[in-house]
Amino acid sequence: MPTARIFELRKTRTFGQKLEGTFEFIRINAKPLFKSLFFFSSPFVLLGTFLVSNILSSSFNAGINSNAGAEPSVSELMSIGFSAIGFMFLMAFAGTMIVSTIYACVRCYEQYQSADYTTSEVWDRVKKIYWTIFGTTLLYGIVFFVAYMILIFPLALFAAVLSVLVIPVIYLFMGFYMVIMFTAIPAQIFEGKGIGSGLSQAFRLLKGNWWSSIGLLLLFLLIYNAVIVIFALPFYGSMIFSFFSTAEMDLMEETPAYMSLLNYLFGAILLIGSFLTYSIPLVGMTVQYFSMSEEKDATALMKKIDAFGAEEESNEEDEEEYH
Repeated sequence: MPTARIFELRKTRTFGQKLEGTFEFIRINAKPLFKSLFFFSSPFVLLGTFLVSNILSSSFNAGINSNAGAEPSVSELMSIGFSAIGFMFLMAFAGTMIVSTIYACVRCYEQYQSADYTTSEVWDRVKKIYWTIFGTTLLYGIVFFVAYMILIFPLALFAAVLSVLVIPVIYLFMGFYMVIMFTAIPAQIFEGKGIGSGLSQAFRLLKGNWWSSIGLLLLFLLIYNAVIVIFALPFYGSMIFSFFSTAEMDLMEETPAYMSLLNYLFGAILLIGSFLTYSIPLVGMTVQYFSMSEEKDATALMKKIDAFGAEEESNEEDEEEYH
């Protein structure tokens, strides 16, 4: 019976091998990875679906009332505002859960050298790294916001002259930020480094690899967005249908129950799909991290050499005892 081929995480790879390795790792770990993502993200999906549906339905009602000459009610405006704020906070916690779950699956696979790990084993690791990732991401977010504000003011002053360059510069800045974050956090999680050490490790590994990392991230994000479109089509189709159906109804009539249920269902599918598909860029940048780490430090190679040396010494001792 042929044995399953082990996927080497800590291995130097070319650009094409990183892309291929990303989908190979996801394919090998599909069952425990997607199962864990589904279970751990379900509470966020349920609450997020309710908030999004509430925002859209309240916005539609406010728009219809406005077209009919009526002012939007205070309750509708407050409902939209509180739901939007709640959704932002929810996505912060949900995003951390997705990142923690994917990294936990990577740790499980690296430990067992197979995909035969359980959801409970993934959860045990998620609990250990969740708040580390949340705090680090929050700190990076604050630094990014401050740096963004420092950058945007000079660009605004020269907007009349350099307006064509403003958007590319902002996107490039975001690309560098995301590449640093997706390199520094794995250094913390997989190497046990602190925030400062992880950041230093990120800059050291990215030296000479900036553009390949940004290019790889851009490619993964394009793939991610292309897949998300598939999950988004039913949701936006349902929203458009609800909008035109509601526009033809009397203002005093309530939205039919089946429309609300469809909106909830397709909204949940969209969120679940986006959470599962987020594994593509995150796993891809993790493969990139291990590739850069091996290129600079060759830690896996040194471990193999040490293990081989220890095995040779053991064999020599056994031969001496035999003679």
